[in-house]
Amino acid sequence: MRIKYLFILFLVVLPLSNDIVIAQDKYLEVEQFFRQEIADSLKIKGLQKRLAHFINNRDTLNIANTYFFLSNIRNNNTIAYADSIIIITKNKNYFRYPAEGYFIKANTNYQLGNYIKALELYIKASEAAKKNGNNRHYQAIKFNIGLLKNNAGDRKESEIIFADYVAFLDQNPTYRNRYNYNPGLFALADAYIHNKNLKLAEITIKKGIRETLKTKDSINYSYILVTSGIHQYLLNKYNKSIDSLKKGKKIIQKLDPLETRIATCDYYIGKSYKKLGNIEKSIIHFQKADTILRKTKDVIPEIIDVYDYLRAYAKSKNDYKLQIEYINTQLKLDSILHANQIHLTRNITRKYDAAELISEKEILIKQLEKDTFLKDNTISFLIIFSLILILIAIFGYRRSHVNKIRFQKLLEQQKANKENQSELIDTIQNDLVKKEDIDIPDDVVKSILKKLIDFEDQNRFARKHYTLNSLAKELQTNSAYLSKIINVYKNVNFANYLNNLRIDFAVDQLTINKSLRSYTIQAIAEEVGFKNAQSFSSAFHKKTGIYPSYFIKHLDN
Repeated sequence: MRIKYLFILFLVVLPLSNDIVIAQDKYLEVEQFFRQEIADSLKIKGLQKRLAHFINNRDTLNIANTYFFLSNIRNNNTIAYADSIIIITKNKNYFRYPAEGYFIKANTNYQLGNYIKALELYIKASEAAKKNGNNRHYQAIKFNIGLLKNNAGDRKESEIIFADYVAFLDQNPTYRNRYNYNPGLFALADAYIHNKNLKLAEITIKKGIRETLKTKDSINYSYILVTSGIHQYLLNKYNKSIDSLKKGKKIIQKLDPLETRIATCDYYIGKSYKKLGNIEKSIIHFQKADTILRKTKDVIPEIIDVYDYLRAYAKSKNDYKLQIEYINTQLKLDSILHANQIHLTRNITRKYDAAELISEKEILIKQLEKDTFLKDNTISFLIIFSLILILIAIFGYRRSHVNKIRFQKLLEQQKANKENQSELIDTIQNDLVKKEDIDIPDDVVKSILKKLIDFEDQNRFARKHYTLNSLAKELQTNSAYLSKIINVYKNVNFANYLNNLRIDFAVDQLTINKSLRSYTIQAIAEEVGFKNAQSFSSAFHKKTGIYPSYFIKHLDN
């Protein structure tokens, strides 16, 4: 059962209690107005009136409170309100802020599928919450990070986080309510299911059903009911599985606009019917899941193998066109999965990877052509196909061999760079004599080269995005002199000079700092001064001949 949209809003998870109210904090007052059952337009009008009053009084804390409640009204300004909270409270260290601003932005990015950005923001929110001693907020953020890890395939780790979160709420009943406890139980049951801890899953499912019925929480009841259906499927109780899944699906169709939950129901109903030998009914539900996946493009790793069943069915009917159609759909959905930088495909169990699917697609196309036009060309086709496979294998082996050589060369070069670092100043002094006249006074050249050495030694190139003009200004010279000296003495232009420094720095840090290797490529890029992962990977490959992901993988090995 997918738990992508279970992230917990601080609004419903962390209502304030009397022991933490700060003097002049109007949070409860604003919250009381917000919770009134009135139209959103009236809520916005009332909140904006309060906002104007707080702004007039320069009341930063209550400005942030008002922005927070405005962000919880469905509109296109959520990110803007969150940014405003962060800007005005960043150095204030309020109990709820700026952590709340980061949290809102993280949830919004998570919902949009921007998982890497969401994780970065969750981490910032977590740090701020810990700094300000807001343990409840910290636990809620940790739970959402667990959801993100769960979607990334880190099932074991997410199970630990969910178990800790439920235990925290059990130990602190005053913090517990239907809005945080029920989703926590569902997430934990789902994690137990995926980790095949079926006994613990059964205990948690029963507890979740009791809690959701007691609190009249229909939506989480439906989720846990579906989880129970999956549990029954894993216990080989297929009729019970179908019953629970259909009941859960019926409630979800009424209450939850997220169609991918329905796709999960149809997928497991289809698998249950297949186990019972009712192939036609199983295909009907697999096709329903396929329809939703095509419509939403919101790929669910756990059920992507629905196309294995559909292709097998089409194959049994000798329907080559339908097989090709399913392959094209799966390839398209796979490309969406692979485009996601959190690598949500790690836990998918597929019969074929993308390359094999492409090969199978080509075979099917040729088979279809052979049946209609080219019946006499079977032997030729097989020979050509075999040659292609051989060429691919040769190319793959050669590329792997070359990459290994480049990896070893890079490590040796990095070691040599460190050993020769002490000779850098003397080398520059000698080069100064050898270089032809560049129409710049020697004392100026020496001064700029010395400043460049300091610039490199202090790794300042990794701290911000430099331009030629900004660096020239920092070194107290002009851009024309700096550009000419870099071209002559560094033998590269300014852009390549910076990139080379950053790549050498990245190689050095990745070699000695194991924790850095666990970062995303985007995070590593930012650590060493690049704006994004693409420019970093491109510059890394240009200088070293290999990509940073390959370098990190072989360092770990």
